[in-house]
Amino acid sequence: MSDATDTPDAAGKPHDVDGASAERAVAELLPRLRGEGVVYFPIRHHSPACAEHVRKWIAENRPSAVLVEGPRSFDRFLNELLDARSDFPLAVYTHFVDTRRQTLPAPKDGGPEGEASESEPPRFAAFYPLCDYSPELAALRAGREAGARLRFIDLDFGAKTLAEFAARCVEEEEETPVVRVESLAADPHLAHSRYVRELARRFGMRDFDELWDHLFESGAASLSTDAFVDRLASYCAIARLEYADDDLRRDGTTAREAAMAAAVREELARSEEGDGPVLVITGGFHTAALPELVASDAPPAPPALTPSGEEAAWLVAYSFPQLDSLAGYSSGMPSPGFYERMWRAGQASDPTAARTREAAEIVLEVARLTRERDGMNPLSTPDAVAAVQSARRLAALRGHPWPQREDLLDGVRSCFVKGEIGSEGYAVMRLVAERLTGDRIGRTPPGAEAPAIVDDFRRQCERLRVPTDSVEPKTLTLELYRNRRHRRISRLLHRLDLLAAPLAVFEGGPDFLEGTGLDLMHERWSVRWAPAVEAALVEASVFGPTVEAAAAAKLDASIAELEASGQGRSASAAVALLVRTCRLGLQRRTDRILAGLGRSIHEDPSLPSVAAALTQLELLATAREPLEARGLEQTPRLVEACYQRACALADGAVACPDEMVVPVIDALRSLRESLVGERSDSSLDPELFHQALQRVVASAPDKSQGAVVGAAAGLLYLEGRLTAEPLGELIAGFLGASTVEPARRCAVVRGLLATAREAAWRVSPLVDALDTQLCGWDESQFVASLPELRLAFADLTPTEIVRVAERAAARHDEADLGELVLTDLSEADALMAAQIAGLVREQLAAERFDSAEAAHAK
Repeated sequence: MSDATDTPDAAGKPHDVDGASAERAVAELLPRLRGEGVVYFPIRHHSPACAEHVRKWIAENRPSAVLVEGPRSFDRFLNELLDARSDFPLAVYTHFVDTRRQTLPAPKDGGPEGEASESEPPRFAAFYPLCDYSPELAALRAGREAGARLRFIDLDFGAKTLAEFAARCVEEEEETPVVRVESLAADPHLAHSRYVRELARRFGMRDFDELWDHLFESGAASLSTDAFVDRLASYCAIARLEYADDDLRRDGTTAREAAMAAAVREELARSEEGDGPVLVITGGFHTAALPELVASDAPPAPPALTPSGEEAAWLVAYSFPQLDSLAGYSSGMPSPGFYERMWRAGQASDPTAARTREAAEIVLEVARLTRERDGMNPLSTPDAVAAVQSARRLAALRGHPWPQREDLLDGVRSCFVKGEIGSEGYAVMRLVAERLTGDRIGRTPPGAEAPAIVDDFRRQCERLRVPTDSVEPKTLTLELYRNRRHRRISRLLHRLDLLAAPLAVFEGGPDFLEGTGLDLMHERWSVRWAPAVEAALVEASVFGPTVEAAAAAKLDASIAELEASGQGRSASAAVALLVRTCRLGLQRRTDRILAGLGRSIHEDPSLPSVAAALTQLELLATAREPLEARGLEQTPRLVEACYQRACALADGAVACPDEMVVPVIDALRSLRESLVGERSDSSLDPELFHQALQRVVASAPDKSQGAVVGAAAGLLYLEGRLTAEPLGELIAGFLGASTVEPARRCAVVRGLLATAREAAWRVSPLVDALDTQLCGWDESQFVASLPELRLAFADLTPTEIVRVAERAAARHDEADLGELVLTDLSEADALMAAQIAGLVREQLAAERFDSAEAAHAK
C-alpha cells in the first residue's frame, strides 16, 4: 500500500504505513515461515483453498506435530472430531462463569460494601465451529493420517476472557454484560483493515469477501502451496502494520499469541532429531507475529487475573445457517453451502470442470424451485441457461477458472431479476441466498458427552410423558386448574421457551402476562422433536446444570438487565417479571423481585404502568392454581400500594402528552374495574379513586387533556357521583372554552364516550351542550373539530347512533329523520352513493376555494 496511513504506535504516536514499511515487514516474515524444525501456515477460518493446501502440505511433508489455533482444553475432543461417524458442521461450545466476579467493575467510591459480590456472576460463552472445509479440521484429519501429534495451542476460554478484561475493561471502565456469546474463530482484523479495503478498491472488488475469492479461492489451484502461503502471509503482515501494540493488548490478541508461542516452544522441545517438522496452523493475522515470538523465547506474562470459575465445554451439532457470515457469524465465510459444494467438487479428477458444473447446478436448482413454490414468478430453462452463461463469462472476464460466488450472483441478478432488485427481485434473491447458505445440520458421534442439563431434560420428558420421539407436530392439551402433572408440563415447556429450546410452540390458552384468554381452562402446545432442542440446551448450560436452574439463572439475568436498562422503576415490568416467574414454576425466586417491587411501585411516575401492575397483581390472586401463587403473602399489600399510587398519579396524568391520552384513559377504566368488576377487591377504598376523578374533572380546560377530563367525568357519572346537569355543564364549559382551539375542546366528548357511551343519548344536557356548540360554530371551526368529533362517536353501534340522532332531532322539532341505517342496499346502490358523495366533496372543495379567492381579491 503506497499511500501513507497514520496509525498510533505502541507509545501512542502516529507512524506511517507506506510501501517501504510494507516491503520490509514482508521481507522479514517470509524467511521465518519455514524455520528450523517448524513451519508456520497462515489460514483464513473456513476457507476451502486454505484447507486444500494444508491437506496437501501435510501429505507431502508428514510433520511430527500439527498445532492448531484453538483452546488447549479442546484436545479432549480430538477423537470425537476425527470420528468417522461425526457429521459436520459441529462446534465445540464452551462457557465460563466468572464466579469470583473479576470481570465486574470495581464498586465506585461511596458504593455499598459487597455490591459486586451480591450481583449476578457474569457469564461468557463461545463457539468454535468446524465444517468439512475448515482448514483446522482438514489439518487434524491429515495429521492423524500422517501419524502426527495433534494439539490445540490457544488460551482456554476463561483465561482469554480474563486477559481481555484485564487489558481493556478495567482500563476503559466498560460495563460487563451479564451474558456474552462470541466465536472463538473470530478474527476481524483483516476484514476491518484499511489496507485490505484499499486493495479491494484498486482491484475493483466490492468487499473483503470478493477480494478474498479473487486472490485466494480462485487462484488456489494455479499456485504451489509455498506460493499460496507466501501470498497469504504477505497479505496479513501488511494488514497487521495498522494495529498498534495497545490495540492488540486490549482485544486480548497479545495474551493469546504469547500463549500460542509458548505452546510451540513446548512442542519444539519435545521434538527429537529425525522427526518431521512441527506445523503451526493459525489465523493469518497471528501467523505474522508468531515466528518472532517463538524465536524470542520470552515466556508468556502471568495472568493479571486468576483464571478461576466454572468452565466447561461440549461438542454440539451446528448448522450452515449459523455458520454463514451474512447471518451474523463475523469470522466465517458467506454462503457456506456454496463453498461446501465447491470443496467437494474440488476432490474430483478435474476440479475446475467439476466446480464449473456445480455452479451451474446451483442456478438450475433455483430456477426449478421458483416453478415449484407457490407465489413465485416461475423461471424458465432459457432463463437458467442465460444465467449460467452470464456467470461463466463474468468469471472468464475477471480471470477466474470457475464461477466464484459473486460471479454466480451477478449472473443470477442480470438474468433472473426482471424488475427492481428490492421488489420484484426480492423473492428470487432470497431463494438464491437459501441455496448458497444451505440447510445442512451436523450430528455428533454416538456416545458424545452431553452436559447435565440435557440429561435432566431427557429425564423430565420421560417422567412427565412429554413426547420427544417424533419430528411430526403433536398437540398437547393441558388442564391447568385440575391436573398437577399438566401444570408441571406447562412449567417445563415455558422454561424451555425461555431457554430458546424449540421443543414446543404455544398455540393458545390463558395468557397471564397479557391478561388475555383468562376464561380458558386449558393450554395448547404443538410439540415436535428436532436436534436443535438439545443443541439449544447445551448453549443454555452456561446458566445451570438443570432446566430449572438454567431458567432461574436466566430469569435472574433478566432482572439484572431490567435494572441496568433503567426499567427498575417500572412497576408493570417488575410485576410482569413476577407473573412470569410464577408461570415458570420458580416461586422460590420471587423474593428478589418482591423485595424491589414496593420501591418500584412507589417510584413509578406512570399511571398506565402502575395500573397495569395492579391488574397483573390481581391476576396472581385469582389464578392461584395454574400460577401456584398461594405463597405470595405480600400480594394483598402490594395490590393496595399499587391502587393508592395510581390514585395519586391521576392528578398529573390529566396533563399528559398527546400520545399518552389513550393509555391514561385505559388506566382509569382499569382502576374502576378493580373496584366494581369481576376482579374487584373489597379491601380497596373507592373514595380514593372518586376523589382523584373529581380532582381531574376540576382541571381547567387550558391546562388539561380534555379527553382525560371527559373520561373521568364519565366514570363519575357511572358511579352516580356526577349527575346529568353538572355533566352537561362540564361538557359545555370545555366546548365553549375560548382559550382552547376547537379540535382540542371536542376531545372531552371523546373521553366521556370512552368510559360512559350511554351518556350520548341518556344525558339530555350533554346533547343540548353539543347541539348549542355546533350551531354556534362557523364552518371553519366545524371542519377543524370534525376529526375529533368523528373519533368521539366512532365506537357507537348503528343502534346507538340512531338514538343520538333522535335526541338531536327532537331539539329541532323533527319527529322523524327517516331511516338512518339502511340494511337492504344493493351493491349498485352503495357504489352510486359513494360516487355521489365524492362529487359533492369535490364541489364543496371547489366552492370553498372560490370563496377564499374572492375574499382575497377584496
